[in-house]
Amino acid sequence: MNYLVIVLASFSVLVVAVVIYLGVRLYRKEAEIRALNVVRPDVEDILPSDSDNDFTATDQFLYDRCCRYMVERRPFLVIGYRLQDLANSLYTNRSYLSKTINRFSGKNFRAYVNYYRVMYAMELFRANMSLRVIDLAELSGFRNESSFLNNFKSVMGESPSIWCARIRKKYREKLK
Repeated sequence: MNYLVIVLASFSVLVVAVVIYLGVRLYRKEAEIRALNVVRPDVEDILPSDSDNDFTATDQFLYDRCCRYMVERRPFLVIGYRLQDLANSLYTNRSYLSKTINRFSGKNFRAYVNYYRVMYAMELFRANMSLRVIDLAELSGFRNESSFLNNFKSVMGESPSIWCARIRKKYREKLK
C-alpha cells in the first residue's frame, strides 16, 4: 500500500512539473510574440493592403517557428504527417496554421510538407550518390515512388533521375 502511495505521489509531482514547464515555455513564446510588434517591411511591400492579407508579427513568428520546426525536427519524414500533428507540435490552432502557411509560402499544407521532403531527398542524395530514386522516395517520407516523382518535378522542374545524373556528373568533373 505504501508503495502505491509513493508511486502516485511521484507521478503527481511529475505531472505538475511538466505542466509548469509547458506553462513557462508558452509564457516565454507569448512574450516573444508581444515583443515583435512590427510587420516585416518586405512582406508589406509585396502584398496588397486588403484586410484579408494583413500580416501581423504573430503570423510571421508562427511561420518562422513552423519552418524552423520542419528543418530541425524533420517531422515530414513520417508518412501520413498531418496538419493537426504540426499544429499540436507548435501549440497552435490547425486552421490558423493552415492559413499562415498558405499566405507565407503560397502552398497548401501538403505541398509545403512535400517541398521539405524533396529538399531532404536532395540532401540525402548529395550525401550518398549510390541511392536509387525509390530509396530517396522511401527515405524522405513519400508513400510511393510516383508521388515522389510528381512532387520532385513540381519543385525542381525536372525528374529526380535527370537531377541525380546531373549531380553525379558535376561530382565526377569536380574529382578530375
